Amino acid sequence: MLEEILEYQKLDAKLVAVEQEIANSKAKKVVNQMAEFVKTAQMGLVNIEKNASTLIQEYEELNTKFENLLKEVETITKIKFDDLDNTNLIEQEKRANECVAELLVVEKNISNLSKKINNTLKEFDTTKAKGMQAKQRHTQGMKEYNDLVNKKETEIAHLKSELLKIEKSVDKKLLEKYKKMREDKKFPVFVPLISNSCGGCSMQLPTSQLNKLEQAGMMECENCRRVIFINKK
Repeated sequence: MLEEILEYQKLDAKLVAVEQEIANSKAKKVVNQMAEFVKTAQMGLVNIEKNASTLIQEYEELNTKFENLLKEVETITKIKFDDLDNTNLIEQEKRANECVAELLVVEKNISNLSKKINNTLKEFDTTKAKGMQAKQRHTQGMKEYNDLVNKKETEIAHLKSELLKIEKSVDKKLLEKYKKMREDKKFPVFVPLISNSCGGCSMQLPTSQLNKLEQAGMMECENCRRVIFINKK
């Protein structure tokens, strides 16, 4: 009973190794990294577009204000000052000076805003270019990853076929326990007793459990839930 499940585990270990080889491959890492990079770049482009839209709107508002001030200055310059009394003359002069001061401020703000817009557009182009490069690397990585999977496909299929054959001779309860632990990413499931300790988590067994193990031949570890057995070889 124990021999069959250990043989099953030995064969399954080979399958685990192949699966890990694929999962930890350089191609897989590149695919994951580039997919994340592309996702980040896309989110960045959306934020940059929103920022650019806001800046352009601010620019248009400032430009409108600039043009209105110019029109007002132009209107003031067309006034016949000889026809104005002293009070109106002072008021028009004051307003003309205010317009000129506002024009200088608006002109400076437009200049600063233009620089921000240009920098935003450059950032957009740079982010887009990096995103495209990452997308190309992702495509290449996927090709390499798929090539690796296809290369290992025959080996995986063979191992799974052999596992199915052995399953027929394995105790159903042990197999159920094995598969449950396998799903929980606990591997190996069946571990030998090593120096009176669990061969999986290294927890030392008390004398009472050692006696129980000696009588039953195998038992579940209270700590890691793996099945401990006594290796008599």
